[in-house]
Amino acid sequence: MNKSECKMKHISSQFIILLVFAWFLFVARVLFAQPEILLENLNESLQSELVAEPDSSATDTILINNSGDNRPYLGIVFGRDLDFETAGELHYPYSYGAYIDGIDEDGPADRAGLRSGDIITRFGNNKILYNDQFVRTVANYHPGDKIPVIIYRDQKIMKTTVTLEALKAEQHIELDEPDYTVELNFPSKKKTHLISGSGVGVMSWDFIFYAPDNTELYDNFLNTALGYSTLLDERQINNKNYSGLNMNGFYLKPGDQDRSVDMGFFWANNHWNRQKPVVYENTEYNRRMTYSVDYWGITLDKQVTIFNHVILSGGVLAGMLSSSLDFYQGDPIESWGDISTKLTNRDNNYLSVNKKYFLVQPNIAMMVPVLGDLGIQLKIGYFYGIPRSDDWKVNSLNGDDSIINSPNTSIGGYTFSFGPALILR
Repeated sequence: MNKSECKMKHISSQFIILLVFAWFLFVARVLFAQPEILLENLNESLQSELVAEPDSSATDTILINNSGDNRPYLGIVFGRDLDFETAGELHYPYSYGAYIDGIDEDGPADRAGLRSGDIITRFGNNKILYNDQFVRTVANYHPGDKIPVIIYRDQKIMKTTVTLEALKAEQHIELDEPDYTVELNFPSKKKTHLISGSGVGVMSWDFIFYAPDNTELYDNFLNTALGYSTLLDERQINNKNYSGLNMNGFYLKPGDQDRSVDMGFFWANNHWNRQKPVVYENTEYNRRMTYSVDYWGITLDKQVTIFNHVILSGGVLAGMLSSSLDFYQGDPIESWGDISTKLTNRDNNYLSVNKKYFLVQPNIAMMVPVLGDLGIQLKIGYFYGIPRSDDWKVNSLNGDDSIINSPNTSIGGYTFSFGPALILR
């Protein structure tokens, strides 16, 4: 296989990895989906017919007294019916619904998560048009019934379940048409913050370009001394040449609601294959070489959000890195029956050497959502490896033995990463 074919195979494998990751993002998106859904995605589930606003001016006060019978208790206080001014303040695009003025503490509505300022649009199977109709709808149920409720809050449609209780003898629900001179405090529009704390999780697949500071292994040893084609892909940026290695990585950081320093996990690797023809006793062989890099570790990140949208983070990866070289050779195999002969021939050989490091990588990242919670993450970092031994190691019957006069293969250099990412809420 020549160099161009190797590159095409490498590109094809990366494309397959990207497709698999896209499928994984779709599955994860379903698993981590929120109970909150956008208004436009729920419109079809609500009744589409337009209902004219009722005239509630004929009834100023509705008083429901109960002497301890089997009437349901919800724990919601209403004022006047929803009007255009209130709907505009809340960015609510419809004219129906029951606007909540107050919630009884520790009542059924309070325990179900309802709060002042919510608009009830559906109670059970009933579309809620205005306050009086909602009260009559609730009266059709019994204490102990668990009723699904759909509300509008903060420009989102939300769903919860209310468990009704029995109305106590001394309690009543009063619907009052207040004096229009009474000052009403409506919820204000959510403000955009330049920088705010963020505790969401992030999962990403990174395509990494590593530009090593030290190229002695690649240029002086593998290329010059052994005669293999270079492993470093050269790139030209602003009339400057940069040599580096391409890798793939996976990053996962669960959400942390206290918004402190978050812990995550990162793993990356790649394998580069080269071969060259050699002649031994008038027989031509293909001598192959595989260079592998694997690293993994724990990340500590501090994360913030700018403009309520873009996620910025800075942190450090601490972990392990393993670098290895595998050499093997053999003449071409022409038939399946030749495999056993080739593997037992003393002229065919295999050699594996490796070196391991402690790794520290400070980095900064920016995640930009593009489609909902799916977006692109960019990251810049710097590798710094601390060798666990001075020499390369070779496998032997006695374990790993050091190799005398090993080349200097210090790990260090800049990394540039980008790839698809998913916000985990």
